[in-house]
Amino acid sequence: MIPFSYAPSPLDPVQRQAARLQMELSGLFQVSEVHLRGPGDEEIAFSGRFLERHGGYAELERRFHAHGYTPLLRRKDGQDVLLALKGIVRREGTGNPLLNVLLLLVTVLTTLSAGAGMVGQEGLFATLSRGDAAGAIVAAYAGAPFALTLLGILGVHELGHYVAARWHRVAATLPYFIPMPVGGLGTLGAFISVRSPMKNRTVLFDIGLAGPLAGLVVALPLFVWGLYLSSPVPHFSPGLTLQVLGSSVLVDTLTGLLLDLQPGQTLAVHPVFFAAWFGVLITGINLLPIGQLDGGHVAYGLLGHTAHHLARGTLLLLLAAGALLSSIWFIWALFALFGGLHHPPPLDDISGLDRPRKVVGLLTVVLFFLIITPVPFR
Repeated sequence: MIPFSYAPSPLDPVQRQAARLQMELSGLFQVSEVHLRGPGDEEIAFSGRFLERHGGYAELERRFHAHGYTPLLRRKDGQDVLLALKGIVRREGTGNPLLNVLLLLVTVLTTLSAGAGMVGQEGLFATLSRGDAAGAIVAAYAGAPFALTLLGILGVHELGHYVAARWHRVAATLPYFIPMPVGGLGTLGAFISVRSPMKNRTVLFDIGLAGPLAGLVVALPLFVWGLYLSSPVPHFSPGLTLQVLGSSVLVDTLTGLLLDLQPGQTLAVHPVFFAAWFGVLITGINLLPIGQLDGGHVAYGLLGHTAHHLARGTLLLLLAAGALLSSIWFIWALFALFGGLHHPPPLDDISGLDRPRKVVGLLTVVLFFLIITPVPFR
């Protein structure tokens, strides 16, 4: 440990570098101690107090980059800690758009095929395999309402993340769609890849929340439209009905307000309704405050390291829900474990959110409880 008042020797280049960096902290960070960590000048730590909580990191980054260092802000044992890491974190490439387009086209075909099967038509690939062009057109037309609704919701969700990332100058790829050629819904979802680190908790919060909100803006009108396209049927009719799908506060409220179902009736759901319902379901699951899920980003933006305790509690609740409500929650608990419960900190882990974002974060908690479906399928 080197006290604040040290006088670096001209024969000690490491201490000389530490002194240069300390001079750059004027007006931004009040230093109480300097620590040299690791070999040479690879990592220099300054303990003390960060003087400007909002906007100061950008200036700190500019000053340190001039010396070839990247600053990391942390809080430990009641003190602010500034780590100077040798090297500059660069923005990586944004991927190959041709791959994004190719995956999208394949996913369009697989969801068209899934949508056709949902309404009792032969799948798109079965007709194409035997060269039945007319049958393929019929299958594509039958599957289009489901495919366009589902891909529209997933695509807008991921574009919400992408636009927020570009707004904050974070390098990110366009959405990658994951096709599922056999069975299921024709897709395993979509994602973007972030190629540069998050600068602070505000950036983390904005990028994490932009996707779910954008997706819901599209999903809710389609959900309402799908309600009107669906048909009342007797309660225990076969096939995909509202009785088979799980309910949430939002589903029950909208159904009760917009439809006048008689006792003993349910809905034979239209593919548009099912795709929108599934989009809302996935949005609710994504808002779970755990790991790299969107809710994990939002929770860390709001709470910082305290979000790790929330993530562990959420895992226990998922296991309990798997035992008591639906085994599907065991699958999501497994995904959470594979993805990691704890969210990595941004470069500036000290500066918190402003008041408007804190209010939005609290409203997001309310939104989560409105759309989460405790028993997704009955």
